[in-house]
Formats: sequence, C-alpha cells, structure tokens
Amino acid sequence: MKRILVVYYSRSGHTEFVARQIAARCHADLERIEDRHSRQGVLGYLRSVVEAVLGLRPPIERLRRRPADYDLVIVGTPVWCWNVASPLRTWLQRHRSALTNVAVFCTCGGSGHAKVLDDLEALCGQRALARLVMTERAVGQCQRDPALHRFMLELKRVSSVSVSLPPAQDQATA
Repeated sequence: MKRILVVYYSRSGHTEFVARQIAARCHADLERIEDRHSRQGVLGYLRSVVEAVLGLRPPIERLRRRPADYDLVIVGTPVWCWNVASPLRTWLQRHRSALTNVAVFCTCGGSGHAKVLDDLEALCGQRALARLVMTERAVGQCQRDPALHRFMLELKRVSSVSVSLPPAQDQATA
C-alpha cells in the first residue's frame, strides 16, 4: 500500500472536515497546518484576506511529518478571496521540492475555486493527480457527495491508492 499524507489548513473547520473524510477513505496520515498568529474575530479575518490577496507567507508551526516520506501528498485549503490560504502557501513554499505526487482540494463559499486549484498546482510545481472542490453547503454531506466519490476513484485509478468507498457506490461505478 502507498503511504499517503493529507496536509491541510482550516480556519473555520470546513476544510478540516473534508480532510478527515479523505484521510479516512484512503488510510492516510493527517497533518494540520497551525498558525503562529490568531485568526479569530474580525481582525483575524482581515489578516487572512490581506495575506491571501498579497500572496504573503506567514509563519507556521513546524509539522511532525515529512512529505518526502510519502508516495502521495493530498493538499487542502479554504478559498480566501479567490486565493490559497496563506498558511498553506507557507507550507508549500517550504516543501515543494519534496512533493513527488500530489492531489489537491479546496472548500469555498461558492466561487474562486478554479483559480485556487490552478494556484495549488503552480505552488506544488506539478499537475495534480486529482482535484476536488467542496462548497460550504456540500461539506456537511460530503460523505455522500458524488464529487468526493469521483475524487477518490480518480486517486485509485491514477496512483493505485487503496480507498474505502461505501459498497453501493463502489459497485455502481466500478
């Protein structure tokens, strides 16, 4: 079985929820990027917007896992003003050279996702094996969302990842 790492940043919990679903389905290790500065309240939100729009790379805590130890790294971000979350940008800048195979996903309120997925690929320095968008409305139901199902099947197809799918869905699409 391939070693898989899911790395994500989440301010509100939406991206974390999706990251946990993906990690559980492909038996992956999970790594949350932690800020060194608070993003709570109005000031935290404004800091997030400014950093995202300007493409800044704020300081983040050092993570436990090394992406070079994994066959596949799945990277997730919320969409902040049509941009990648700045803490994830920092992580990608640090680890870009260690990424061999990547898949990407984002959560969003409704727009900006196509640009963010393209930006993630550029920051990773390669095309993603699979891409996923989850709107905030779909996050709560993502276990049954067809987009997540297709994302997992694409990972299985292109990289021989072992994935857990509900039996009815697996048989219907196999």
